[in-house]
Amino acid sequence: EVLSNRYPYSCYKQVFVDEVPEDYRSYATMTILSTNLLHYAVVIDQVYTTRRVMAQAIAEQFFGCFISMQNCTDMWLPKGISQYLSCLYAKKCFGNNDYREFIQSTLLDVVRYEEEYGGIILDPSQPPAPLPISNSNASSNQKPHEQSHFYFSIKNLHTMSPLYCEAMQKKALLVMRMLEHRIGLELLLQVFNKQLSLAANAATQKIGSELWGHMLISTNLFTRAI
Repeated sequence: EVLSNRYPYSCYKQVFVDEVPEDYRSYATMTILSTNLLHYAVVIDQVYTTRRVMAQAIAEQFFGCFISMQNCTDMWLPKGISQYLSCLYAKKCFGNNDYREFIQSTLLDVVRYEEEYGGIILDPSQPPAPLPISNSNASSNQKPHEQSHFYFSIKNLHTMSPLYCEAMQKKALLVMRMLEHRIGLELLLQVFNKQLSLAANAATQKIGSELWGHMLISTNLFTRAI
């Protein structure tokens, strides 16, 4: 209902598995979910968690499976977009108060992590933009870009801390919400739909591999689209 593009695959299956390490894991045309998400109809509290997880799994079919990251440093982008789309569903399903409470708790988690461990860089392949300086300090020498203060490399997905990855995904959601306030919901959804349209067109091409790059998304490509 949010996106104007149809589901990119011919089918979709949800498989519930007992004793899986995560609540869900998305693959093309299929999602593996934990049996802990199943509940009786009279158990109302579990509805919020289960529907959020299922909405996130379906959103990752579009951004995550069909359109994937170009490099490891672009992992935040499909995660942030899919979380943002699932939050739009949760806002429509559970109301604005629940949505704002979820955003507030996510913001507090990110702030708590950055205060304790340090700042999160969404795209570590390029240095962050320099902070604005006043005219009085314009003539002073700027300090070189500080190196990462983490004990692990943030440029490789396999070396990142699980806590860092979790906090980075939460911050990616907040960035998408910030873009919504900056350019508006309609324009942001137009960017998503354009990426899906280009990817759907590229998926139908049997030859001409130069179009298959539209099925990948990167920070630079998304920035130019915005």
